[in-house]
Amino acid sequence: MRLLKPEEIDTYVKRHERRRQRFETEGLSADEAWELADKLWERDKDPVDDRRLCFECQNYNDNRKTCSKIVDRKRQPQTPLRFILQRCEWFKLRETKNAVR
Repeated sequence: MRLLKPEEIDTYVKRHERRRQRFETEGLSADEAWELADKLWERDKDPVDDRRLCFECQNYNDNRKTCSKIVDRKRQPQTPLRFILQRCEWFKLRETKNAVR
């Protein structure tokens, strides 16, 4: 494992903070938000880990907390497992403005 450069550390710390704040806004406790941000930190360092959160996907509707690809029998969007790292066949990375990056 290589050591991070100072500018890389700053970037990762800011990203971790943004993620924690977003997760807390979405309803996680401070401890849960910290733990999830840590999991994403580890995922980001692993080049073979392709798991994602729904928050990072274009198909996720922030207002409704639903995924346009996960639907019920009536084709109504359903609430996905928002805080679970997972692999999804419909995943499309959001633009960085709204993503939890």
